[in-house]
Amino acid sequence: MSTGVAAVSRAGRDSVLLAGRQLRVLRLNPGRLIYPLVQPVVLLVLFVSVLGNLALSHGAAGGAYRQFLIPGILIQNAALTAPGTGLGLLRDAGSGLADRFRSLPMSRSAVLIGRLAADGVVFAAQAVLLLAVAALLGFRVRSGLPGLVAIVAVAVGFGLALAVVSAWFALLIRDAEAAERVLYFPAIALAFVSSAFAPASDLAGWMQPIARLSPVTAAAGVIRSVAGTGPVAAPLLHLGLWVAGLAVVPGILAVRRWARGS
Repeated sequence: MSTGVAAVSRAGRDSVLLAGRQLRVLRLNPGRLIYPLVQPVVLLVLFVSVLGNLALSHGAAGGAYRQFLIPGILIQNAALTAPGTGLGLLRDAGSGLADRFRSLPMSRSAVLIGRLAADGVVFAAQAVLLLAVAALLGFRVRSGLPGLVAIVAVAVGFGLALAVVSAWFALLIRDAEAAERVLYFPAIALAFVSSAFAPASDLAGWMQPIARLSPVTAAAGVIRSVAGTGPVAAPLLHLGLWVAGLAVVPGILAVRRWARGS
């Protein structure tokens, strides 16, 4: 029992140290924050402007559609940011940093957990920034501050679950250029084959069952319910099952793959 506690304690300590290192790297290289922080704001404004006006031209209420659309865009941006975790691990491997980590007396899981913790800070900053811009565009969270905190938590949890999967796939692929192409395509497809931009019932017939089961649909549904004080239980259960499925098994496999060095 004491050995297990010591191992968990060491993993936690090493993870904190590596998360701090990664955040310092971001602070010293602010250009790496352009994609996760600046591009999402641009996409938010463009999507709301284009799709919002399109909805108005078809007789939909602009305010109601913004309330529907913006949660989908929040989740879409989290999905598009998640591949950065896997690509970052490959950068470390290519630079020789991975070999130095493996030579140290540290927990093998700490490398992945530490990067995920640092990326969680980025996901949170992204969500807060997007919510601030969304408020300027007319998005309202009727549940107040608790609702805003819950929305940020949903975005972070969803993003980290996809980040775990991206880490596993990146370590399987091993080539950074190939991994970049492979990882971003599913992230884009996830957003469009879902209810991120339109209700599932309005999509093509073959898309509808896929969209209803999509993790993006689940996450966007939770945010819409929180923002509008609607029923949260069903979409939250749906999201919880997806997050657990995406994070647990791929996370274990990613740690094993990293520890083997291949």
